[in-house]
Amino acid sequence: MAEKSPAGPINADRGEFALVLEGERFGLRPSYSALAEAEEATGMGLILLAREALAGSLTRDQLARIATIFMREWGRAAQNANAAGANADKVGRMIMDSPGGMAEAMTITGTLLSLAVTGGLTSEGEVKPAATNPTTA
Repeated sequence: MAEKSPAGPINADRGEFALVLEGERFGLRPSYSALAEAEEATGMGLILLAREALAGSLTRDQLARIATIFMREWGRAAQNANAAGANADKVGRMIMDSPGGMAEAMTITGTLLSLAVTGGLTSEGEVKPAATNPTTA
């Protein structure tokens, strides 16, 4: 399920969002391994990362690293060589040059991190189905 907006969900059923960088949509996939890599790269735990992203307080470098990690994970799953081989310096520069800039990238990254913190994602980075309450007859 894709949105009309160039940024935002790329495959919302799998918990993937996209950033538009240099006119190309790059998905972001926050799998368990990608989240662990983001924690290691930034030296912050997942809850703190989510809090900082939602507050707009990540540094340029932290944002670029997290976006790159999530982009690589999506690139491997989607067999997109550009995304799978992304590097943080280039992604950071593309984020700054993008129409939404750091603000849009921070919002999308914060959304993904908060979904991970609140149990909204599986370990593969897919959105969990909504809980249903069985009805009794």
